Formats: sequence, C-alpha cells, structure tokens
Amino acid sequence: MLAAATDHFGGVDVLVNNAGIYVISPLVETTLEQWNKLFSINVTGVFLGAKHVVPYLAERGGGSIINLSSVAGLLGAAGHACYGASKGAVRILTKDLAAELGAQNIRVNSIHPTYVKTAMADYGAALAGKSLDELGRDMSELGRLAEPEDVANVIVFLAADESHYLTGAEFVVDGGGGASILSV
Repeated sequence: MLAAATDHFGGVDVLVNNAGIYVISPLVETTLEQWNKLFSINVTGVFLGAKHVVPYLAERGGGSIINLSSVAGLLGAAGHACYGASKGAVRILTKDLAAELGAQNIRVNSIHPTYVKTAMADYGAALAGKSLDELGRDMSELGRLAEPEDVANVIVFLAADESHYLTGAEFVVDGGGGASILSV
C-alpha cells in the first residue's frame, strides 16, 4: 500500500492509525482471546503502521503520524480494562515514537475522542441502556456526542503544516466531558 501510494502520489506524508475495535466487559468475564484480538488490532496495528511508514516519511524529509486513542486511554472506567489498556498503550507508544522520530522531523500525536456517532457509540449506549442523545448529555458539557467531522477536523490540523511544532501531544475531543468532576 505504501509503495502504491508513493507511485501514485509521489510520496507519503501522513499516516492516520484509525483501526480499532471496542469491547466492554468486566475483567473476570474478559477472555484471553478477546484481550489478544483487541490488542492485535488496537495496539499492534498502530505499531505496524508506524514501523512501515517511517522510511517513507523519512525519505520525504519528515511527516506526521496521527494515532487514534480514546478518552479511555486517559481515564479509567468500569468494564473497560481491555479497551482502556489498549488505548493507554497507544497513548504511550505515541509519546515514545515522538521522542524517537523527532530528529527525523516526523511528528507523532494522539487524538482521544469520547463517543463519536458511530457503531461504537451505538454499542456503548445499548450496553448502558441509554439513547445516543442521553449518552451525549451525560458525557459532554456540550450535551451531545461527537460527530465524525469533530475528530476529522483535528486529524486535518495535525496533518497540516500549521501543526509543524506539535509532537508527542494529546488532543482530547470530548466536548468538555473531562473538564469537570461535578455535574450541577
């Protein structure tokens, strides 16, 4: 894929690691198979994407790797041991890669969304016994779930030259959900 992109577009400047799966399960009910499958996609996929894109980015004189983590990689939640641990791993892997690749002018940042209106939000709402609107009101100071475009806009910014001095940073896209510990 990287070779084809180079042939077609003349090079690779940005990698967005956005593959992921979501499992909500109490620790004692989480199987090793669930754990391994989730980590193989959510963490190993990020590792492999970064590992293989670095030579292409270095050849162009630098670039941007953008890793999708989650607010679950920043804060704990019941039933999220497997998912949260995977997204926490992506968070730290991002910082490790930023430290390692900065000298090659390769920036590495992570984005930490809350629920976005996707199948993952449908799954989370169903398990919580809530509608998407209720989930959005409960999780965001803005009173709604994120739209895919809310995350895409941060990706576009991190891919652009305007973010040329940002690396190893965490961009939380949660509608202010992490801003307060108290609800009025």
